[in-house]
This record gives sequence, C-alpha cells and structure tokens, in this order.
Amino acid sequence: MKKLLICASRVSHIENFHIPYIKYFKEKGWQVDIAVQGTTEDTLIDNCYDMRFTKNPLSPDNLHTVKLLKKIMSENEYDTVYSNSTLAGAAARLAVRGLKKRPYFVHISHGYMFGKNGGLKSKMYLLAEKFSRNVTDSLVVMNREDHSLAEKYKLGKEIYFIYGMGLVGEDLPRISDEKRLAVRQSMGISDGDKMILCVGEFSDRKNQSSVIRAFEMLLKKHRNIKLVFAGDGKMLETCRQLVHSLELDTHICFLGHIRDIAVLYRCSDILVTASKMEGLPFNVMEALFCRVPVVATNIKGHSDLIENQKNGLLTGMSAEDIFSGLDMILSDEKLYISLKENAFLDQRYLIENARPALLRILDKEYTEEVVT
Repeated sequence: MKKLLICASRVSHIENFHIPYIKYFKEKGWQVDIAVQGTTEDTLIDNCYDMRFTKNPLSPDNLHTVKLLKKIMSENEYDTVYSNSTLAGAAARLAVRGLKKRPYFVHISHGYMFGKNGGLKSKMYLLAEKFSRNVTDSLVVMNREDHSLAEKYKLGKEIYFIYGMGLVGEDLPRISDEKRLAVRQSMGISDGDKMILCVGEFSDRKNQSSVIRAFEMLLKKHRNIKLVFAGDGKMLETCRQLVHSLELDTHICFLGHIRDIAVLYRCSDILVTASKMEGLPFNVMEALFCRVPVVATNIKGHSDLIENQKNGLLTGMSAEDIFSGLDMILSDEKLYISLKENAFLDQRYLIENARPALLRILDKEYTEEVVT
C-alpha cells in the first residue's frame, strides 16, 4: 500500500481545500495521513497527527514540531509528502532532510510572504524558501507574481503554475428571491439598501480596520448602505471597538464564523477586501462565481482574478483608496450594472478543472486532460 502525508498549519485548511484530493488517493487504495494543528473526524483520513505550529519562526515549539514530523516520516516511510502554507511547508521540508527513504515532496504555495521589494522580514521568508528548494521536488504556485519569483530564485526542482485548489460551484447554490429578502431583513437590511460584504479572518493582513474607516466616510455620502463582516480572528474585538467608537453599530454587522457562506454572497451587492497580501483568495473567487462585483486592493492574487473596471475595481490599501472604489461603484449605476454583468469566474478555477491539474503533479500516474 502506498502512503501519503499532507502537512498544513491548520486542520481547517485540509477540510476546506483538500478533501477532493484525499478522495482520489483513497480510491486508489493509498493510506492518507495528515499532520496539522487540530484534529478531524473525517473518515477518509487514516491518521491525524496534531502538531503545534507557532508563527514565530524561532519558537522552540516549531523545532519540536520538526522533530515530530521527522519521526512520523521515518516510521511510516511515505511515498509522497505534500505541504501547504509557509510555516507547515518550512517545518515539513526541514523534517524530510536526512531521511533514509526520502519521499517525493511537493510544496503548494498559497501565497509567498515575500515580494519583489520587501524589507528584512520579507528577505527572511525568501531565505527560508531558498534553503528548502533542494528538497522540493515539485513546487506549485497559483498567482503570476509568485510564479515569477519561484522561477527567478529557482525555488523548486520543478515549478508548476495552477489555477488554485479548485472552487466547488455546487457549494454556492442560487437562492430564491424570498430567501434573499428574508436573510437580508434578519440583518436589518432593507430591499433598497446596498449590502457590502467583507469575508475573512480578522487580522492585520486582512486590514478590516481600513474597510471600517472607509465605510465611515462612505456613510456621509450614501445612506442606504450596510456593511456585513463574516469571520473571526484575533483582530475581531479591536474592529468591534473601532466600530463602536465611530458610532457605526447600527450600520455594521459582525456575524462571526459562518459555515453557509454561500447565502451571504447571494444576498450581497458588493464584496470588499482590503488585504495587504494574498495568494489566490477564495472570497474573491466565490463572489465572482455568484456574480457579485468586487472592490479589492491591487495586490497579487486579486489582480489575477480582477480586471479593473471590468468585473471589479482595484484600489490602494488606505481607507481613502477603499472609500474611492466603493464610492465609484455606488455612485455610478451604469458602472455597477456593467461590473455585475461581467462578474464571473473563469472555468479554469473550478474544481473539475483545477483538480486534474494538481493531481498530475501529486501523482505521476494521473493521466486526465487538463483545461488550459
């Protein structure tokens, strides 16, 4: 029996993105194990190893995790290991060094934490990737800038570009007009209001505070608007306090973590994202699939999915920039209609096309044709 180990920082990453790939290997009779922070009861997974990953790269916890991973890899003698995200990828590739039987190793980058003109922290992330490249048999990237960086610095023995992990369209079904109206009313949003949705973990990187400040400016010009946040995270309480201090409580709704996110997209008029850094953001793909125009910061990942003033608007990261983008889309009805008509997701990003592309890298025996 062949064996596969998947490494990721959080178990939610496996549950959200990797089940279609795990199903494939299980159907082929492989043993599939995962090494993540957290546990799962998914019966497709043979063994779940609960790891501790700390964002501080010099933390002793991470060194302990590397030792545990090395022990797991040595005892199981995996045929293939693939890792995801910066932290889990670095730990797994440290662990694979020196193994008597080294597995075929694939690292999937969901967005490099360094760029073309980064500072000291950015250079440290780049150095870690350079250190790992000689054990990275195949490197997978999913936006144009990361592909360019990977090629420039030769960060893997083989480098592949894919169109993401694959969006499952069936998870975003249409809803009736009656349900749309009822859900909006439950959030205090009338039929004549414009609902602006912001989805994602509350963090400095996601930059929700700038969205809140932009919305404060927006309210001085547009009264029939509501801002809805979906997600949790360490900056959630800070953002709640900011909303309260600006006396915006009746105009902004915090929903926390939402499992049925599809309903929110179907109820929304605009998606806004002020992220400072992304790989290939699912929230933008989901919004476009649901034909919701997007106002987003002009960064990698966003610019791969959005053509400015065609299916969305690209802006700067400041509150003033985000205000300008939202103001433009709310003030110009013809522009909004045009953006909505063109808000669709390229079929290459759908799971039925993305899955074969990635499986051809993960399993050299896979032969299904890939849509290009």
